[in-house]
Amino acid sequence: MKNKYIILLSAFAFVVTGCKKLDLQPLSAKSVESFYQTKLQIQQAVTACYGQLQNSFVKNNYSYQLTEAASDNCFQGTEYDDGPVSRANVSSNLPVLYTAWSMSYTGIDRCNRILKSIPDIQMDDALTKQYSGEAKFMRALFYFDLVRFFGGVPIVTEPLSIPDSYNVPVSTPEQVYDLIVADLTDAAQLLPAAYGDGDIGRATSWAAKGYLGKVYLFRSGYPLKKNEWDKALAQFNDVINSGNFEFFPNYADIYSQLFETGKQSVFSIRFANTAVGEGNSFPSRNAPNSISKNDVPYGGSPYNLFVSSDLVESYEPGDLRKDVAIRFKWLKNTGDTIVNEPFSQKYLNGPINQNGWDVDWIALSYTDVLMMQAECLNEIGYVADGPAFATLNLVRQRAGLNPKTSADVPDQASFRLWMEEERRHEFCFENLRWFDLVRTDRALDVKKNFLTKYNFSANMKSRDQYIYPIPQRVINVSPVIKQNPGY
Repeated sequence: MKNKYIILLSAFAFVVTGCKKLDLQPLSAKSVESFYQTKLQIQQAVTACYGQLQNSFVKNNYSYQLTEAASDNCFQGTEYDDGPVSRANVSSNLPVLYTAWSMSYTGIDRCNRILKSIPDIQMDDALTKQYSGEAKFMRALFYFDLVRFFGGVPIVTEPLSIPDSYNVPVSTPEQVYDLIVADLTDAAQLLPAAYGDGDIGRATSWAAKGYLGKVYLFRSGYPLKKNEWDKALAQFNDVINSGNFEFFPNYADIYSQLFETGKQSVFSIRFANTAVGEGNSFPSRNAPNSISKNDVPYGGSPYNLFVSSDLVESYEPGDLRKDVAIRFKWLKNTGDTIVNEPFSQKYLNGPINQNGWDVDWIALSYTDVLMMQAECLNEIGYVADGPAFATLNLVRQRAGLNPKTSADVPDQASFRLWMEEERRHEFCFENLRWFDLVRTDRALDVKKNFLTKYNFSANMKSRDQYIYPIPQRVINVSPVIKQNPGY
């Protein structure tokens, strides 16, 4: 699917942009109303939704500026948008907040237009189900980001005019999560379990189930605390027991282009460097701006993500994940060698040209599913040296570390902390750490302690900072949207 998918994306993304909801960027309604009329146009529109996932998860800086930069994995300079995020000193005028808001609602609008139009278009039943399932799956992912970034947000499930979009009230976080659950439940029923070689990368029923489990897991944590561990576990068990996925024995292979279509991924966002703007920009975005192109072929970026000494020092001796994830020596354009600025090197392993890296971004890995299953088992009931232990020790074995036993992890609370550390090292720079700390209600303590090293601990005041302020540009034009508490 990669080449076909990316080419269509480049050709038709502008057509289906339409009137973006709540991003205040009106475009010609004529091009929108004349679209979504045929099976081919629906196919193109679905492709453009996948393109928006590319933008939201990887290409736009907010994907890591509001996640990794917020955590203890990174610390950013004040000259960057995410500098205030690193320092827990965010205002509603921070540009990256509006980018996150508008990009998500652009994706939601595209999904809504597909779902609105499909009943009126002649196509076979299987294709109708697939496209509907893909639209619901992706709408759920956009809302999943929004609710974790901003808490309660406006729920928009129909195409709206720009004036109408100004008057959509904010729903509660629980209501947003209910929509996400409903969309993913539907998607799991509508989507096929697999595709032919030409369509690899599309959302499957297993991807929907994996994300549904993840959503139940998040609803079980802070702030909702709905205790849905059993529901999450059931979804993870279905994915694991399907036999469609594989735990890779070599950690580095997960991020290599050679294995990107392998069974280590439950859902990946596909990239190809065959067209301008369609390659994965993550490797250069996270390399030093002054990097030699002999070292990183596409060069670095002023948006680079500085790795914290706290993360570097947190690895156990001999942890193989450290050298896979972090690069400590870089060659500058001047010929000098940088040895004191560690940066992420994940996804640097793949073909590259002027259009970016030909390597996919893993949005939901099989390892994540396994570890979330283990977390559910522990929350349902700690079992000394039980199946949850076996899963985390499998992860540690791959990392070159010795297993732990109940002598090291004697109770449920200590298992939670063990899980937290293993997830930090397994998924660093994959935009998971901050969300993990929030849902376990550890973000306040961890961030405050982290900022103590930089004399900014007073900035982290309360749990209000678990979410971001609503962008001021949105509040300025909407009479019904009020600012989040604490901002």
